[in-house]
Amino acid sequence: MATRHTLGVAASTLALAVSCIAGALPASASTSALLPQSVAITAAPNASALPSDAEVQEAKKDKASTNAMIARIEASLASSRAELQRVETEAAQAQESLLTAGEERDLRTAAAEKAVEQLEYAKTYLEQSRNDLGAIASDIYRNGAGTSTLSLLLDDNQEGDLFYKAATIDALSEQKVQSVNTATEAEGLVSAWQEYADAAQNAAEEAAANYDAAAATANSTLSTYEAAIAPEKQLRDDLIGHLATLKQKEESEVRQAVEEREAQEQEEALADAIAEEETAKVPEAKQDSIQPLSVEKPRELEQTEPEEETVKPKPEKVEEEPEAVQPPVAPKPEPIKKAEPKPEPTKKAEPKPEPTKKAEPKPEPTKKAEPKPKVTPKPTPKPEPKPEPKPKVTPKPTPKPEPKPEPKPKVTPKPTPKPEPKPAPKPEPKPEVAPQSSNNYSAAFSWALKTADDPSKYYVYGANGPDAFDCSSFSQRAFGKSGISLPRTSSQQFASAPQYVSLSNLRPGDLVFSSSNGGSSFYHVAIYIGNGQVVHARNPSVGISVTPLSYVNNLYPKAARY
Repeated sequence: MATRHTLGVAASTLALAVSCIAGALPASASTSALLPQSVAITAAPNASALPSDAEVQEAKKDKASTNAMIARIEASLASSRAELQRVETEAAQAQESLLTAGEERDLRTAAAEKAVEQLEYAKTYLEQSRNDLGAIASDIYRNGAGTSTLSLLLDDNQEGDLFYKAATIDALSEQKVQSVNTATEAEGLVSAWQEYADAAQNAAEEAAANYDAAAATANSTLSTYEAAIAPEKQLRDDLIGHLATLKQKEESEVRQAVEEREAQEQEEALADAIAEEETAKVPEAKQDSIQPLSVEKPRELEQTEPEEETVKPKPEKVEEEPEAVQPPVAPKPEPIKKAEPKPEPTKKAEPKPEPTKKAEPKPEPTKKAEPKPKVTPKPTPKPEPKPEPKPKVTPKPTPKPEPKPEPKPKVTPKPTPKPEPKPAPKPEPKPEVAPQSSNNYSAAFSWALKTADDPSKYYVYGANGPDAFDCSSFSQRAFGKSGISLPRTSSQQFASAPQYVSLSNLRPGDLVFSSSNGGSSFYHVAIYIGNGQVVHARNPSVGISVTPLSYVNNLYPKAARY
């Protein structure tokens, strides 16, 4: 059985250069969440060593020996490829952890700085409150405990009545009580912000230490991976050369056959991932979420009137409640009611004609008023607009009630046709599934494919562009071209997706991920562009390219759809 030894980078490189494992090491081997600062490399048994030219020539003498040597070389090729994938996976996972640790460090540091600023505001607020209390105490000391207020009440002067003085006393008392309450609140805020600032600073220091540890691990695993690329490539070439000698074929022909066999193995791995999609479950917890501090965040303060350096508490977010109160439009009916009393003064105008009853001998004008309801509805509005300044108030109630009943029946049929068109738009939101399929990914695809064809663009772990990218910054930049905002890391991009789909239902624009721990975290992301193809920033040795979906190692059975 192979034994494990912790080696330095140089020793790891040497071990990789001269050995490859006899049995293929699973590429999905799980790594711990917190990677060690040195890489554990499996010591290779002697049987997996690269055969010498003499051993290859000796194996050619006998058919059985030839077949045995061919099997040994093919196994060495498989284990060499798996070993390279393993160190690449460890490097990618370490870089993903470093990105997450860096984000947490930045957020914790910003929170600590803000907490310290709020603590200073709280201290200023307390000092202001104490000054106000000091002024009240000085007034009481100079004038006596009750003189300052009683003197206002007992002072016999002509400036105001007794009720005014009593109201003034109440106002002064409330002001003193408010000053006391403000000082009490200020003391509580100082204590709360002091506790919160201490917790925030401790969390920031811990996050900084975690980032340093993650950086050390990332540098170590990256060095191991980069140092292994050239030796593993040389080992692969040598093994294929020996295999061509044993099979008595051209080396290019043998290489093509090896690549075809490896592609078939990748297709089988893809089929296995698709078969697992029914049982695979999306992790409920959001990855890389930064937990809040154990201490509850106090009420924030803000600085107003910077000339005087006045600090006041920020208004609480209870403002959302009045928004809910806004829908009941109570004030609107009130002015309507005010419009109703307008005809009432006209009724008062009715008793005014009563004194005109003294002119009862004039029945003729009354008779004229009788024909007026018959014919006057037409002529009356004509003379009335002429003396508009006078009858503006009086004729309004008479013609207005007539059109009012008319629009009322008009309003009633309106709500009836309204419910009729409502069921019509209901089927319209059903085809909303269509925009989800494309979501206007054309700009994202265009940029991603153009970048993949640009030799000046390359892969660098942790890079954010504009020329160098890693897998998650590449997908983030591409989706940004289509106006879709993605988080920075692969794990966050999976966790933040609004929808998850199986690999058998992929559509262009879906994101596929690599995970070596069953979806607890992800270390690679690729953009599916259709026809079984993905575009992604793969690794430092291959760069940014378009490949079959099966080329994504440790493919997770669920994809993310934005």
